[in-house]
Amino acid sequence: IVLWNKKNLKVKTLQVGNPKKLSLEFNVYIQWYNNYSEIETNCVKYCCFILNNSWHFRTNDFRQRDYLSNCCSVNDFTHNLSEFNSFQVIHGHGKNILKKPFNLYSITLKQGLQHLKNQLQMRRESNGHGNELVKFECKFNMCHPQIPSNVNENILLSDIYKYFYYLNMQVYWKINYYFIVPYKNTISASTQRTNIKDIGDINILSNRKPKFNPLLCYVFDCFIKYNALKELLHEVITNGYLIDLILYHDDIHKQMGYPLQLHEICAILLYCGKSCNVEFSYDQTQFQYSKWKYLDTWSQNAIIILHSHEEESIELYCGLRGVRLENEKEIKEGYFISHVSTSDDIQIAKMYRSDQGCILHFHPSMRRAQGTYSCDVSWISPFKHEREILFARSYADPVSDENKSMKWCAKIENENENTQIILLTWIKYDQYIQQVMHISKMWNHSIDLNLIYRVLLDSRGSMDVTITCLNLFEEWKKQSNNVKKYEEKKKEFIERRCCNHHINLFIIFFKECLSSFDIKLDNAWIQTCTPIECATIITVKHGLPLVEKT
Repeated sequence: IVLWNKKNLKVKTLQVGNPKKLSLEFNVYIQWYNNYSEIETNCVKYCCFILNNSWHFRTNDFRQRDYLSNCCSVNDFTHNLSEFNSFQVIHGHGKNILKKPFNLYSITLKQGLQHLKNQLQMRRESNGHGNELVKFECKFNMCHPQIPSNVNENILLSDIYKYFYYLNMQVYWKINYYFIVPYKNTISASTQRTNIKDIGDINILSNRKPKFNPLLCYVFDCFIKYNALKELLHEVITNGYLIDLILYHDDIHKQMGYPLQLHEICAILLYCGKSCNVEFSYDQTQFQYSKWKYLDTWSQNAIIILHSHEEESIELYCGLRGVRLENEKEIKEGYFISHVSTSDDIQIAKMYRSDQGCILHFHPSMRRAQGTYSCDVSWISPFKHEREILFARSYADPVSDENKSMKWCAKIENENENTQIILLTWIKYDQYIQQVMHISKMWNHSIDLNLIYRVLLDSRGSMDVTITCLNLFEEWKKQSNNVKKYEEKKKEFIERRCCNHHINLFIIFFKECLSSFDIKLDNAWIQTCTPIECATIITVKHGLPLVEKT
């Protein structure tokens, strides 16, 4: 390791393993932690780790920590990895595979799992997505090699793997986990728009407006160098623009726990408040993503992070000047090929529509849709009166089945000679709304619509199964103390952001009673969760698309 200072250069070597033992084993031990001591002074969050309980390393970004940790535990050159450690645990999948070195002679299975849990929590906290653990589970039967289901978690890893050749051994642990943003760090649009300081208008110099085409999707995958702020500003300057304001210490950002980094705030401010927005948006609709790859990447990151901190379901509008769809058949399920600015004030949309054009009407389900990310940026934007909600450009993996739940649907809601209003809804809303309303009518609209939707989803759209489940649930609620017991626990659900009490109560009923009936629902994962864990995953992760006025 090279140590730089002003006067001289020092080179230090780190001893890995025990030099007194004649052994081929090398053991690296890495502990992660986050250091927020300079948030107030330097607007920075450090991602740190300790190597072998002695060497402390500090990076400015969680990705840098990932890379440096790997450099200390594996010999990383080009695309080949040669492990230092005798024993490595691999977990994750796709691009999120992580390796964890362990000394299997001193670490028990329980300690190893706890260490992974802590590391994942540190990583989530440092990337701004929330560190409140909802679910953490190791699926022993899906590990490789398999771990016996009846294993004593207090035994050493060396005892679990004693029948395997462990020198330079890698094992795979199947870890299921889910984190959320803590309730105290969530915020609503109404809160954000209270006492926002007006920092003045910034003129938009160009009036070129890109033509909107909702049918297109483009996947841009580019390696981003992680000296992020420098690269972002260099790119903006090269394209003729310059950032001049940072809002890191805004009260709203503080309420959220400072989840954004400086370059992410700069990206949003550039999009909302500088004239480069027009050219940036135009280039995106022309698929010129590489011209603005840093502004595109960091603004998208910022929207995704802020989206996880918000609790909102409101109708939104976007005005498009000179745009009109002549044939309704042109509208299909789609993605956004560029960022889309909206407002909850239809008058703002009409202003941007001008004399002729269309208004995109965003149903509240669009704010709850899986894989569709949006956030209130009015606290960053110089144009406070626009009350801007910004939707991120869609990112879709062309080979993933998850894309199906990320799409939106569109239909012409109303039109005249000058204006066409197009309604956008989450695809899940369109798939189930007719069945939901039919069942709701059977109960004289006395049952929560999202509860009906959720049971339909878990029964794969079976009307008979859904009606049977709801009948049993209604009978269960009439029994003494069932609702009263929930009232006593209601606060615990709310603290986990589970604010639909009908869903919460149904999950308690499901866990207690439904297994005794001959009813098959497509939710085996619920069996291993507590009611609060289930409600959190269903409400926060999966999303509930319906509102009272639907």
